[in-house]
Amino acid sequence: MNKQENHQGKSFFLKGANGTGVLLFHGWTSPPDELLPLAKYLNSLGYTVSAPLLRGHGTRPEDLECVHWKDWLKDARRALQEFEKITPKIIVGGISMGGDIAMHLAEENSVAGVIVLGAAVKYKVHFLAGLALFFMGLTKKYRKKYYPPWVRKKIGNRKVYMYYPIESAKEVMRLAIATREILSRITKPILIMQSTTDHMVSRKSPQMIFDGVSAEIKEIYWVENAYHVFVEDEKVWKKIGEFILRAF
Repeated sequence: MNKQENHQGKSFFLKGANGTGVLLFHGWTSPPDELLPLAKYLNSLGYTVSAPLLRGHGTRPEDLECVHWKDWLKDARRALQEFEKITPKIIVGGISMGGDIAMHLAEENSVAGVIVLGAAVKYKVHFLAGLALFFMGLTKKYRKKYYPPWVRKKIGNRKVYMYYPIESAKEVMRLAIATREILSRITKPILIMQSTTDHMVSRKSPQMIFDGVSAEIKEIYWVENAYHVFVEDEKVWKKIGEFILRAF
């Protein structure tokens, strides 16, 4: 296992020995190192794990300007192509926006399965959220993040952008819509995970993914009383490890 610990704001790679790779994608406004707890666990089971940095992330919010969701998908496809040189069998996964990106890669021949954590094909009050972003964009370029008090207690010390370009938020919503449109093309085993208390993603989203995909092996796993990002939960790691062993 790679002993390097200073991954903040950078891609990282952990070499395994069992011949299977896990390619993980971070969430919007977050760096890859938010995935380190899960990555280290999977690496301890023998998997080679890679977490690339997607465009506009890991630096400053201004770098998200003029970045479209298809740019993130291009970065992800490039990362998959590089990873294919190391391991022929790959499981793709991601948090939130990263989960949507992972689902877009599901048709690739090297991809054996998909794991999504809090992936959004529908946000809470989706239409109203889109409308609010439209009107905010008429008068301002950036918006500061707001977390409800109960969320601030759970969020911990995450290294995320605390403000963001409104246009970038619109791109995330466009990605969600585009992901809904390709669900039926997903035939690989898929594990769909979401918090029961997610304040961003609709509770309908996991079922929409489950019903929309064409996979024979598919499962929804609810994480009790957690924040939108729950990658530090050991129960989540173990569930993912068990699903990989069972499905692949």
